[in-house]
Amino acid sequence: MHTIISDSIKNTMDTITLDTFQRQRAAAESFGNEPLLILRDGTTVDLASGYIPLLARFTHEDKAAKGLRKRSAGDKPEPPVYFSALELVRDNELLLLTGSGGSGKTTFAKHLCFRLATSGFVHARPLVRNDFGDTREEAWGSERFLPCYFTVDNPHLLQTLVSVTIPALISTASKEGLALMVVIDTNDDAAGASFDLLQPLFSSFLEHKKHRLLLLGTADVFSHSVLPTNVLRHALLPLLKTHRRQAVLRHLGSELSESMIATGSSTETPALFALALQARHRGDRAEELLDSWLSIALPGAAQTLTEKAYNHISQGQSLAALNHRFVTGTVDNPAVSCSVVQQLLAARHLAGLPVDTAVELFRQHPQAHTFVIKSCLVRLSASGRSDDLVEGLLGGSPADSQRGALLVADLVGETEKFRDRVTNLMLDIVTQGTLPASQREKAGRILSRLGDPRDLSLLAEVPAGSFTMGSHSHPNSQPPENITLHSFRIGVYPVVVRDYLAFTQETARDWVSPDGADPERLNAPATDLTWHDAREYCTWLTHRWRASGTIGSHEQVRLPTEPEWERAARGDQQDGGNEGLIYPWGTTWDGDGANCETTGFNTTCAVGLFPKGRSPYGCLDMAGHAWEWCSTLWGEDMATPSFRYPWRDDGREAPDATEKIRRVLRGGCFSSPKVKANCTYRGSLEPSGYWRGNGFRIVVAQVEQSPS
Repeated sequence: MHTIISDSIKNTMDTITLDTFQRQRAAAESFGNEPLLILRDGTTVDLASGYIPLLARFTHEDKAAKGLRKRSAGDKPEPPVYFSALELVRDNELLLLTGSGGSGKTTFAKHLCFRLATSGFVHARPLVRNDFGDTREEAWGSERFLPCYFTVDNPHLLQTLVSVTIPALISTASKEGLALMVVIDTNDDAAGASFDLLQPLFSSFLEHKKHRLLLLGTADVFSHSVLPTNVLRHALLPLLKTHRRQAVLRHLGSELSESMIATGSSTETPALFALALQARHRGDRAEELLDSWLSIALPGAAQTLTEKAYNHISQGQSLAALNHRFVTGTVDNPAVSCSVVQQLLAARHLAGLPVDTAVELFRQHPQAHTFVIKSCLVRLSASGRSDDLVEGLLGGSPADSQRGALLVADLVGETEKFRDRVTNLMLDIVTQGTLPASQREKAGRILSRLGDPRDLSLLAEVPAGSFTMGSHSHPNSQPPENITLHSFRIGVYPVVVRDYLAFTQETARDWVSPDGADPERLNAPATDLTWHDAREYCTWLTHRWRASGTIGSHEQVRLPTEPEWERAARGDQQDGGNEGLIYPWGTTWDGDGANCETTGFNTTCAVGLFPKGRSPYGCLDMAGHAWEWCSTLWGEDMATPSFRYPWRDDGREAPDATEKIRRVLRGGCFSSPKVKANCTYRGSLEPSGYWRGNGFRIVVAQVEQSPS
């Protein structure tokens, strides 16, 4: 790997570019010697020997042909098998990897660059992929890259990198036959403005296919940006308990490996795991862990450290400057330079200041200061002094109170004093759609836990009439044709977990989804269910609603036919837009209209979280989120339907068709690009197949009378 820049290449490069390449490689080689953590006996563990492989929130099932699993009686949920961060970099030309402060983004990127600049990834190694012990080899392959790592803490530096430095590197490397691994490690100040700046850079990488671009940032900051469809976004997972146990064994020995060291929830964060290892602490709460670590690792320095951290954060100064001071002067401990530790230090100081100070700090920059204020609130709660701060955070403008409610909900949301206010504010966040999608997603989970008051079985009226079915966007959706339908009612939302759970509990029907046991998922679409499951639910609900008078004796609940689903989704919209794609909201893509690939959730969320995606008849979540079963037949071939357009009454509505005949799925899901997350794209699956991205919504219509 050291010879990736040969003498002949050196002779043809200009001096400045060659110097940049050599400095980048030298920096990457030095990353391995950087201190990663310190043990209680003073031993320093460097990055080369202490790195713990990170996993991402993307599973092998997500990547596989979706829905190929078949239901058998007594099936148990299969544990997710996650990809590693390294494998995602290997497989994607343009990748955004997100994680909270202390999640290990920078450590991963530096380890990647160090290995590429030195020994490479010659040998595959076994890697545990979940806490059930499933193990698969992690391999890189034979591709060689010259690493170029850039830390960016302001938009001006990012602009220089994007417009001057990196294009020059790409141009020269491409001419010389070199492949670059460019890493841009952004902080919140730089990332907030980054995507507009990065667009030309994406184009450069797509033009020169051999190179890789890895972006690092926090999920909250990047949630404000709509990603181009060719930039993949994935989130890092917290450290597995298995990986933490292995690291304790490696660094502390077998005597302590079975102890409770680093088993608490806070040590899922790699930076806090490092504190727990040095303090030999369980780590249930980050604040308790920090206090223990300070008393052991830095006795006598607590007041100085906390005050300095608070002053830097409250004055809006770059944490990079604080990092430099700690590492080079005041304290020689790598943990102190981590952003999450600095925020915990600042919160410890803030807890001793007047409550108004914390409220004002939060309102100045909610995104930057959420973690600090929340940690301060934890400390005040422990001493019974949190109510005044909670009241302050729940006050102010509607936007202020919504953001404040998100911050306090986990701590006081279920207390009698604040429950109703927090619930109402969560409902506002979900239904109004003014906050970023990541914050709405969190609000949806909190609302589920507190009890979502919405009527999630609400029906929308679709009048009788004609509409254009199909589009020119895909061969399977052609030709468009005018279709006439009777009136019907359809679910405003897909069927949610709490309603489907009631069905399974009453009927004892098998359901392998883990969502049924999760109080934060009750208002999310019910998934992991077959076409047969969906039809049985409709039969069950028909009897229930007839008995309660919700529907008449001549009405039934059933799955929508394919034309019914499309009419409810598109209304009377015609083909339009440059790509011929039609969405529930119009013919121009809106990145905040659907839970899809560019949103980056890679899972379902509370229904109704994307009000901009409302269809002409008031239906929500019809693009993305979860594929929805229709009653209509497709055929046996996954790629090409036997029942093609134009639509005909030719036997494609045959509920007793064999298991080999696939049924239609519509709408796309959370991992779908816009070419699938729309009103006209047609998918399919065997009726006994199921997946965590497949659900359904119901139709209420008159029972069709058999011919006399």
